[in-house]
Amino acid sequence: MYKITAYTEDGEAIAFEASATEDLITSALKRDVILLSSCREGGCATCKAECTDGDYELANASVQALPPNEEEDGFVLLCCTYPRSDMSLNLPYTSERISFGKVNTNWQGDIVRVETLSSNVARLVIRPLAPETGAPVRIGFVPGQYFDIEVPGTDVWRSYSMANEPEDAELEFLIRLLPGGFFSDFLLNGAAPGLRLRLRGPSGIFGLRENGLKPRYFVAGGTGLSPVLSMIRHMKTEGHPQETKLFLGVTHGHELFYAKSLRELAASMPNLEVYISVMNGVPSPECTAGTVVDELAKHLKEAKHSPDVYLCGPPGMIDATIAAAWKYGVPPGRVFYEKFVAAGGARAAAE
Repeated sequence: MYKITAYTEDGEAIAFEASATEDLITSALKRDVILLSSCREGGCATCKAECTDGDYELANASVQALPPNEEEDGFVLLCCTYPRSDMSLNLPYTSERISFGKVNTNWQGDIVRVETLSSNVARLVIRPLAPETGAPVRIGFVPGQYFDIEVPGTDVWRSYSMANEPEDAELEFLIRLLPGGFFSDFLLNGAAPGLRLRLRGPSGIFGLRENGLKPRYFVAGGTGLSPVLSMIRHMKTEGHPQETKLFLGVTHGHELFYAKSLRELAASMPNLEVYISVMNGVPSPECTAGTVVDELAKHLKEAKHSPDVYLCGPPGMIDATIAAAWKYGVPPGRVFYEKFVAAGGARAAAE
């Protein structure tokens, strides 16, 4: 066992032991230290850190996530890093983004509803059950977190953020349907009301930041809507007064989903405005043509007060949105995001 010391941007030191046979993310999780991670397969760069001291072995890191020049400079992906001595790491985030505690692996849940919302989006509703009694139970979580869900009869798990708020008795997931996707095939051909699933979580630390009365802008690409919708619904229940704008973007008109529900939410929440963008074609007068980043940029340019910006979606959308936010004066410390990946890893989205 080796001692790993991770230093955050705000000067906190987080220490844990790690085995030579396990990657650093896994070792930390076993010791109730939940570091930022995403695909857990070396493909997304969410868990990138700088090693300032120590020896290690790096395996399965993609060149897109960890370019050779960064690897030469001592950067690593923690999900692919196996220690060979004590190590010191610099983490590119503050200590508030690290959480501590166990991830429950014993939850079960019954499917209540599964339905197709558009050409590439499904909605899955699960009623969680207590592991000891099997009775319905409400699982508390922080809006923005996710659950791992197992495909019945397999050892395949996929991870999805909740769209509902913590007070709800059922968990709602908006899930992208991928051609040939293992979980997508299950939703289309195997999932049915009453079927029991295993759940693991909640996990993740993407969530609202308390920052006074500054406006909040939420940007979602496709099913990246799930975690930000959970946050906005929670804001409504708690009576948060901030000026709030939601920007949803899809590529094609036939991919559009949840538009009516978002309009109804905006009608019931006076401080919320909803803007929907369709990149290729405009299916209705209520949507605008172009990208969600273009729509956001218009509002940032006209904003009287710089907002906090919350993002969830594909990496390309995230990168373009961050660039737009910085261009119009949003400080880096007020941009919070999840990138999701279409990989077969344990996470579909992480901060």
